[in-house]
Amino acid sequence: MRPIWRFLEVDNHQAISDQVYEYIINHTDILNPKHQPVFYTDVVVPHILKHSPLLRDFLDQRFLVPSYISIVVVPAYEVPYIHVDYSDPYVRLLWPVKNCAGSRTKMYDIPKEFLVLNSDPIASTNTYYDITEERDWPVLAEIELLQPVVLDVSVAHAVHPAPDATGHRVSFTIGFDKDLPISKSVKAWFGFQR
Repeated sequence: MRPIWRFLEVDNHQAISDQVYEYIINHTDILNPKHQPVFYTDVVVPHILKHSPLLRDFLDQRFLVPSYISIVVVPAYEVPYIHVDYSDPYVRLLWPVKNCAGSRTKMYDIPKEFLVLNSDPIASTNTYYDITEERDWPVLAEIELLQPVVLDVSVAHAVHPAPDATGHRVSFTIGFDKDLPISKSVKAWFGFQR
C-alpha cells in the first residue's frame, strides 16, 4: 500500500503554531465567540504570511509556494465527520495550532463506490465527497496531531476530538500546486529536511 501520511520534523513548529494562533486571534473572526465555529476557513495567503513570518520563512527556505491556506476548527463536541477531499491523490500539509493533543485524525478504507460528490460554496476546495453508507469502516491509520504532517486527503478521513477536550481543536492546512510531486505522493516528502 502507498504511504498516506508522514510526520515532518520541524524544529520550530510550536513557535510557528503560536504565530499562526496570534494571527487567527488578532486578524480574523474565525474564533470569535459570538459565531458558531466554521470547520474550514480559507485565509488570504499573503496576509497570513505577513503576520506569521516564521511560517513564511519555513515555506521560503524549502521553496514551497502555497496555493491556499485554510484554518480548520473542530469544536470539542463535534461528531466525527468522515469525508474525502479529492478523488485523486492530493497530499496537503496539516499543522497543529491549539488543543490538538488527544485528538485523532483517522483515515478509513472506504471504496469509491460509497462516495458521493458534495460542495461547499465557502471553501476554496469547493467540492468534497460524503460517505453514502454508515458502518464500521476499517481504519487505515490514526494520527495524533502533535507536529506537522503531510497526508493524502483523497483517503477518507475524520477528526475525532480528544475525549477530554475543553476547547476547539485548531489547525491549518496548506495545499500546493496539484501538479507538483509533493502534491501527488507522500513519498515525495521523504527527503524533507528540518
